[in-house]
Amino acid sequence: MKRIIFSIALVLLVAACSRGHDGGEYVWIGCHVVHTNPADCKDYPGSDRCVYAFGPEGDKKVGEKIYFKQLRKGQDRYGPIGKIATARPCKEGE
Repeated sequence: MKRIIFSIALVLLVAACSRGHDGGEYVWIGCHVVHTNPADCKDYPGSDRCVYAFGPEGDKKVGEKIYFKQLRKGQDRYGPIGKIATARPCKEGE
């Protein structure tokens, strides 16, 4: 439990340095493996920028894991989360 709390605090403190950070809250999504970073903007109609996978150490590389998704400003963290554009769920034992 302490590890999760520490991880959340670290993400919030350090992740602001990433290109993908826009100041929203974070929600736990469980283990996901990055397959694309950044995700191409043209795949998301109406988007004016790309979607990034990032963590406390900065932008994630393909094959690294993420556990949180940043929500848009004002988005309800208890509502629907939406598609994870840069990663897929981890497989058992991964």
